[in-house]
Amino acid sequence: MLIEEFDPKHNKITVRVHSVDDLYVLYSFIKPGDMVTAKTSRKVKFTEKESARVPMILTIEVQNVSFQEFAERIRIRGRILSGPEKYVSFGSYHTININLGDSLIIERPEGFTDEDLEPLKEAEKMSFRVLLLVAIEEGEATIGILSNYGLKIVATIRENTATKGISDERSSLIKRFFSNIYKVLIEIQSKYSANYIIVAGPGFIKEQFSEYLKKQPEFRNVRIITDTVTSGTVSGIHEMLKRGTPQKAVQDHRVTLETMKIEEFLMHIGRDDKLAVYGYEDVKKAIEYSAVDTLLVSMSLISTYNIDQRNKIMHLIKLAKNTRSKILIISNLHPAGKQFERIGGIAAILRYPLKG
Repeated sequence: MLIEEFDPKHNKITVRVHSVDDLYVLYSFIKPGDMVTAKTSRKVKFTEKESARVPMILTIEVQNVSFQEFAERIRIRGRILSGPEKYVSFGSYHTININLGDSLIIERPEGFTDEDLEPLKEAEKMSFRVLLLVAIEEGEATIGILSNYGLKIVATIRENTATKGISDERSSLIKRFFSNIYKVLIEIQSKYSANYIIVAGPGFIKEQFSEYLKKQPEFRNVRIITDTVTSGTVSGIHEMLKRGTPQKAVQDHRVTLETMKIEEFLMHIGRDDKLAVYGYEDVKKAIEYSAVDTLLVSMSLISTYNIDQRNKIMHLIKLAKNTRSKILIISNLHPAGKQFERIGGIAAILRYPLKG
């Protein structure tokens, strides 16, 4: 997710969706009474026999929000407040679909609290800022930079790696080819500090280059993912985007992080070493003693329409922030997140054991 603009003076925030997790966060974040502005389309009747869907920008007052996981979109239904007068009747109802890549403006009349914004900030932190794409095949590689603002092709490297079966000569040519790609990546990395590199191509060369990169000290802390595309050209780069590989890579990383934290929590519970607690009252007590290292909260507790319960959870998050605890919002779209939800959805990993 990208927070494109935050205007606290007018109680507005503009966000762009990058992943299915972002959709779930928005589904939990948007509530009845909010005003949402986004691109949409509406069926307009021109004559008795002629009608068409017309693209437009509408603002609606939210009545309800539904999440369609398999369609990878959320549907926001509400009463139309503003739009092109010749096409809409103010006060009538409309449903806006928000898909991956879409941008929307959310306005909340009473304003946003820090706790309200926490899930959006958490989602933005997990979104990539810059991701490097390498499409590679025998003798040709193309390098692209994917940021929240779009794709930029920065280099194409060509090297003759064909030999007449002499293994030593081929090894030398491949090494030189890889070295030339590596030099370009080093220069890019020095400017952008990417956390992810996707290496994709046909055959085994993508795995060979990935292993080569992993041995380089400059990329020791960079997550390197491989994928299959048909060529090492610009077409190969676009193929990665069409397959959704960048979004999936980042999303998988988020799932891994959440799963590891849940497993850490369960490990402490299993050992009974007093370094983990769960349930609202025990977690609240641990926060009040400044004992919480990481607060784990299921997104389902934030997205609930039970206002009293939601306010209690938001109060805990605020207390945890005041004691400098780390806060991790857990999605329930993966198995570990669903398991965590079943045991109550609120837990904490502690800095030190609590007595009693």
